Amino acid sequence: MHKTSKKIVMALLALISFSFLAVAAEPNISVFANFVRRVSKERNISLGEAADRLYALGVRGVDAGVNEKDLDQLAATPLKIINFYYFAPMFDDAKFPEDAKRCLDLAVKYGVPRIMVIPPNFTDGGDEAAEFAVILEKMKSFTAQAGKLGIKVTVEDFGGTKNACSHTKYLRRFLDEIPEIGFALDSGNLYYAGRGESILELMEYAKDRVAHIHLKDQPKENNRSYVTLGLGAVPNEAIVTAMARAGYTGWYTLENPVGDTYTDTVRQTAVLKSWLEAAKESPTKK
Repeated sequence: MHKTSKKIVMALLALISFSFLAVAAEPNISVFANFVRRVSKERNISLGEAADRLYALGVRGVDAGVNEKDLDQLAATPLKIINFYYFAPMFDDAKFPEDAKRCLDLAVKYGVPRIMVIPPNFTDGGDEAAEFAVILEKMKSFTAQAGKLGIKVTVEDFGGTKNACSHTKYLRRFLDEIPEIGFALDSGNLYYAGRGESILELMEYAKDRVAHIHLKDQPKENNRSYVTLGLGAVPNEAIVTAMARAGYTGWYTLENPVGDTYTDTVRQTAVLKSWLEAAKESPTKK
């Protein structure tokens, strides 16, 4: 090969390699489907146009409820449905098997790689230990079924105080007793639950099992209201930094936009990217 031609080829290969690394380094940022709808309504544009605007900000995915009516429309946008959240009727033996199958069928249809399962709340005055035993067995069964389809099941720290997933003791049991299940870390839900349990401690316990991260922020004065990411009492920067340094490269889903949705998404994506860059540039703390 002529020396000049060889230099051109090598330069092109270097450019391709650089481009690949640049794409690979792009963080995986998702929003809830409601962000797309809100941008559509607030800007008086179509759902597809709203998705395009979010995509231009670096958003690449959508978290959606399995029962949402516009899944076909969402799937037609450039935003990939990267997670289903599924309120599973585990106390209804007549309904749950068919409902669970429908959830899995939809995940296969839309190519959704993860399902975050939210169990039913404990009943008022019921036997909590017995009810958790039922939930645990149903969660094991659903996780096994999903695994056969190549779908990852996760549980998150859920904010509703009547739910097993609002207690770290039950979340640890899910992780301890179901080796295949992943942890969907929600930064603000334990704070929302208000029991004083630490998301940083739970993150450390589940660090190797974190399969998804949801980010939200709440003020010190009121754990049941929301502020834009980075302005409240939730340790979001500490979570992002620790997980990035631990090698986490999965999805970060933004929650609870404050004010104008598009404007706040611009800010939230910029804040998240700045934390990730800082974590990458700073030395790992031992």
